[in-house]
Amino acid sequence: MVAVGVVLGAAAAGRWVKLTRATSILPAGVLLGLLVPWVGWAPSVAVALPLLLVVGAMGGALVVPMNALLQHRGHQLLTAGRSIAVQNFNENASVLVMLGVYAALLHAQVTIAGVLTLFGLAVAGVMLLLIWRERRRRLVLQSGSQGRAGSAGIGVTDA
Repeated sequence: MVAVGVVLGAAAAGRWVKLTRATSILPAGVLLGLLVPWVGWAPSVAVALPLLLVVGAMGGALVVPMNALLQHRGHQLLTAGRSIAVQNFNENASVLVMLGVYAALLHAQVTIAGVLTLFGLAVAGVMLLLIWRERRRRLVLQSGSQGRAGSAGIGVTDA
């Protein structure tokens, strides 16, 4: 069901989320993080299946605009091929780190529901930080366009 949700979410994002508004989809990441723990605590398959569909849809809706934004901004700094290589390296490194965290949690005998809860809350927290950072970046860009000096050291190009 997650895969079906990913396809639906990715198709919707590809159709309705433009590159210039890619960061507007970040709240879907918060929702994704908040829904993941519910899957682990679902009392039955009948409850878990729709949750898995929605989790997949939020993930699909998030990944398409974020990948487009990463590649666009990466292309501004590097060549397209190097940008994708850096992105792939970071994704694979993240998978290895999370695999290590997962193994440590299992070694500590944390239940699967507990792992999903910790993971979901971590995702929601990181997404909230990204939303805060994006709002801060936009405020700096707006103040810069009004003639104020300084960039607060953010250093992200406008997409």
